[in-house]
Amino acid sequence: MKGITETLANENVALKTFFLNAKQKNSEAEIQESVKSALLEITNFKPDLLIVSDDNAVKDLVVPHFNNAHLPVVFCGVNWSANQYNLGENVTGMLEVLPLKELLSELIKNYPETKKMVVLSENSLSEQNNKTILDTLYRNLGLEPTYSLADDFETWKTLFMKANQETDLIYMPINGAIKNWDETTARTLIENNLKIPAVTCDDFMMPYTVFGLTKVAKEQGEWAAKTAIELLGGKKPAEIPISRNKKTKAWINTKLAAKIDFKVSEEIKRSSTQL
Repeated sequence: MKGITETLANENVALKTFFLNAKQKNSEAEIQESVKSALLEITNFKPDLLIVSDDNAVKDLVVPHFNNAHLPVVFCGVNWSANQYNLGENVTGMLEVLPLKELLSELIKNYPETKKMVVLSENSLSEQNNKTILDTLYRNLGLEPTYSLADDFETWKTLFMKANQETDLIYMPINGAIKNWDETTARTLIENNLKIPAVTCDDFMMPYTVFGLTKVAKEQGEWAAKTAIELLGGKKPAEIPISRNKKTKAWINTKLAAKIDFKVSEEIKRSSTQL
């Protein structure tokens, strides 16, 4: 959001924002009610261009209502691939591709005995998609993945403790759709109990993990806003190929690293941001 607003701040545009908030909805009916509200906002505002973020916005809003339409659409935050949406020539965007292979390769290099991995995450459309998309990546690295996707915080706590006892590695992608998430309780639980490496590709998950090689979220918004400016200037979406993010950042949670005597290469240690 910051990437979008800062990039557009000095441009001659009127920006209106609507939060679909799909991950916090309890049912498909609730999501569709939110979509109706979004459509009403769009109809009343009469925009020259639409920017959307994340898989739900593309699946539930763009595909049924704006695909192959006259209105140009720019997306960002769609995980790994947009092929499943069969997007038309009026749509372009930036995929969110995590440095996951690099993250896991670094960990395996320092912990070659690592085999069993749990993906501990929210139960959302994006994470269900990722199960299908990423399973081969994990297995090609010699890992045996299982998936623990939680709807609520109580379930997440139970799944964390089970993974911590039974596996070699926990990968924590995201937590935004986990209902009743309690940051303080989650941090205390992990600080008191963590026995194995827990890693992430999202910087906001670093309080709960020992090591992260993360995307830079702001890059998505900046690209989307700059692309929107080009399209408003007369360029066509079909002339701008779908892109993917490139920036990464390394992090080490020093408190958790000390607790489990976490090992990482000197090169990564020197370049990382330490919390």
